[in-house]
Amino acid sequence: MEQQTYDFGSYASFRDTVNELIDSLEQLREYASSLQLDNTAKSIGDVIAKNAGEHFEVAIVGEFKRGKSTLINAILGQEVLPADVLPATATLNRVTYSKDPYVVVEYKDGSSEKVDINHLADYVTKLSFESEKKAETVKEATVYYDTDFCKNHVDIIDTPGLNDDEQMTNVTMSILPEIDAAVFVISANSPFSQFEKEFLENKMLTSDLGRIIFAVNCFGTFSKEDEDRIVETVEKRICSYVMDKAKKVMGENSKEFAVYKRKIGKPKVIGVYAKKALMAKEAHDDAMLAESNFPKFESVLETMLTKERGSITLQILANKIISSGSEIINSIVIHENALVMETDEFMEKYQLAIEEIEEIRTKKREEFVRINNAANKVFEQLQPILDEYWVKIEETAMQVIDDYQMCGDDLKREKLKLVYEKLTQKIKENIENKAQLICEQIQNDINVGLSEEAVRLQSFQDEFFESLNRIQEMFSVQAKHNRNGGAVDSIIGSVIGTGGIGGLFIGFREAGIKGALLGGLTGLTTWLATSFLLVTTVVGGAFLTPAGLCILAFAGFAGTFTGKFAVDKLLVQERIDKFKVNVKANVKKQFHEMRINSDFTESVRQQVYNSFAGLKNQIEQETEIILKDTQKTLDNLNEVKQQKKTMSDNEKIRLQSIAENVGGMLAETYNLHKSLTEILSDDYE
Repeated sequence: MEQQTYDFGSYASFRDTVNELIDSLEQLREYASSLQLDNTAKSIGDVIAKNAGEHFEVAIVGEFKRGKSTLINAILGQEVLPADVLPATATLNRVTYSKDPYVVVEYKDGSSEKVDINHLADYVTKLSFESEKKAETVKEATVYYDTDFCKNHVDIIDTPGLNDDEQMTNVTMSILPEIDAAVFVISANSPFSQFEKEFLENKMLTSDLGRIIFAVNCFGTFSKEDEDRIVETVEKRICSYVMDKAKKVMGENSKEFAVYKRKIGKPKVIGVYAKKALMAKEAHDDAMLAESNFPKFESVLETMLTKERGSITLQILANKIISSGSEIINSIVIHENALVMETDEFMEKYQLAIEEIEEIRTKKREEFVRINNAANKVFEQLQPILDEYWVKIEETAMQVIDDYQMCGDDLKREKLKLVYEKLTQKIKENIENKAQLICEQIQNDINVGLSEEAVRLQSFQDEFFESLNRIQEMFSVQAKHNRNGGAVDSIIGSVIGTGGIGGLFIGFREAGIKGALLGGLTGLTTWLATSFLLVTTVVGGAFLTPAGLCILAFAGFAGTFTGKFAVDKLLVQERIDKFKVNVKANVKKQFHEMRINSDFTESVRQQVYNSFAGLKNQIEQETEIILKDTQKTLDNLNEVKQQKKTMSDNEKIRLQSIAENVGGMLAETYNLHKSLTEILSDDYE
């Protein structure tokens, strides 16, 4: 059989592949239902429901006045969102596909309103006093519009400008871990403001870089040489900032950092001229569009979504086809062979099979104890970091106070309050940055522990499928005792190229299919340890992001400290020193209160155990789907044997047809799985 090649580097080919896989799953669900494999059928249905309507989400982020809304309009090919030289966007604006244009405004109080698209600016911008006040009540506006880009199942999210408003900045930062890709817009005229530097060094999660495209906007106003120089400079600075942080999070000599460097490679930095691209698309001017460099940007975004992020979706679907298809064939083979056995022989095999199933469950419970031990080990390894957490936070705050530059005028009564507020804000920023770094280190250690445990669980997966294989072999019969000559066994052997059904489950290992009980993604081992997105995919996302941990840790942090200072009668330096001593005392007091009211160690403990509980839940669900349906098949056959029923010729033909069709699906999906593994794997095992 000629091996099929796969190309899912475009929206159309990716969506076609998803639809083909879902069609296969729909067919498998029908087969499973007809064979009374109810757990398998329900599980397939759950996967279909979760993925059938899946779409990509792309957030556009950056400081205000960088051209974010213009870039979005250029992507969409028409002016859909309000764009202005003022800091315009004041809410999250989502653009999604609809043949009929309209807007749904969701308010913070939970209510929503459908509005005319021509009045969008009145709800989501700061272009007038009235619209700004209205925008303060809005949680998110969803713009439904007929655009070719969104027709590809891609939503665009326009975010408020970073550094425009602290609350809006927090809203923007909160969505980054949840989206599939982000475009960070930088101005070519003034690349790397202090805030952009701060964002890369402190705000952006280390694991986010692989999902970010940096679009250097306003190209076309520079010479080609200057454009190349600007992109190269931006690329080098991003790489420097991000890699320095990754070293701190993962450890410069760690395996995870080596993988991170190789997997991330160079940051994706592309120069574009968004305004020219929009004009070109509206005028259908291909030459002008090429000059804007926008086609290159769109191509990189498309590849990132479909080939990189989309491969995870395809891997999950492919894995479900393989595991469910194998279970269906397993049921058919047992059914076919059991009915030609003598009743006494069947009953003996039946008892052995039930005992084998219980033995599998016993081993699973033992594995769960080991997973709990692994969680305990990770938490114990985190203890030194947790013990030092508040010490380091306090040290950071004290250092900020010591380094804060002051003069005699700052201690005048009319200025003291402002100085105090500025110093407090400086303390807040620095301790949050320090806390986020520590939280990323904590999450990295958790991810490494999960990755190692997922690799260790491969041996349990092998044992699990070997046990299923033994159950199959219990009901194997020689051809002379089977009037069909082991028809299904022969069909499967010829279609998927194994030694027949007896090697089907063992073929998982031979085909390089790892983590079949964990979503099929654990062959990514060390990359799993550096990717928050993959961790949440495998264990179900039942825990906080590093940023979420950081926010939780400082939930009680006040914007300013309270206190009055008697400093007027001292010399200038003595007055400054006295002022700083008083500030330090207030800071330490509030840290003490925060430590009492917010148990950070307990939050991390829950983070660890929820993460490892996710592994157990995945294994429990996937194994019980198979074990319950296998046992149900055996119980049904036991009832048939007791009633001395036989299989009709039509039923034999039906089962053989199902087996042949499923075998063909498995053969195709094995090939797809191999292609996906080549894309996703780090190739170090």
